[in-house]
Amino acid sequence: MRVNPGAAIAALVAAFVLLRPGRAAAAPAFDAATNDTQAAPRAADANPDYNPTIPPEVVMENIPPVSETGMPRAVAAFLYMIRASEHIFPRDVENDAAYNIFYGGARFNDLSDHPVNTGEMKPIKLPDAMCRAVGRLPGCVTTAAGAYQIIRPTWNRVRDKLGLPDFSPQSQDRAAVELLEEAGVMELLGLDDIEGAIAKAAPVWASLPGSTAQQNPKKLAYALERYAEGLDRA
Repeated sequence: MRVNPGAAIAALVAAFVLLRPGRAAAAPAFDAATNDTQAAPRAADANPDYNPTIPPEVVMENIPPVSETGMPRAVAAFLYMIRASEHIFPRDVENDAAYNIFYGGARFNDLSDHPVNTGEMKPIKLPDAMCRAVGRLPGCVTTAAGAYQIIRPTWNRVRDKLGLPDFSPQSQDRAAVELLEEAGVMELLGLDDIEGAIAKAAPVWASLPGSTAQQNPKKLAYALERYAEGLDRA
């Protein structure tokens, strides 16, 4: 469905402005069915005290990149910080190569869907220590892909929830915003509590300060520096 881009932008900005403090978000859950490692909130974990996310009917078929949407600068900057933490910075971030990178650094080209769904990439087995760090048995795998290293089951859920048409950079950005909303990060960004927002997002993105997934989390100073750069770019 194609809709007026201005309506979608206005809805997102209004949701950000109206966010209010609420109860702490529920702990993220692991998808035991696929044995993927990355934690991500389930739809049922969304805090009912937060404003609702943008309904699927206002999600554009071709969503413009965050830098062109009029999205709140704090949100665009936070997404930039995640990309700069999940990937080799600045090499794979400044040129947007991160949108085509699979876990471990391999590149994929088909953006019609998540690269494991398309068959271009295969799940990668992780070291036993990493599996144990996220409560998994030895032999666990990851299917993390794209700028925000979203695993296949999380992508499938968010894709269907929002009606995203593909795995393009625009759709990856929108999916990441949804994960921020579900994890309770948007509220803290609205309060300009960036350190609190990073702590909230750490269970979802293993590269962020505070993550216990043993996948080389960045220092807080690094994350804050990238966030400041993101503000300048927004």
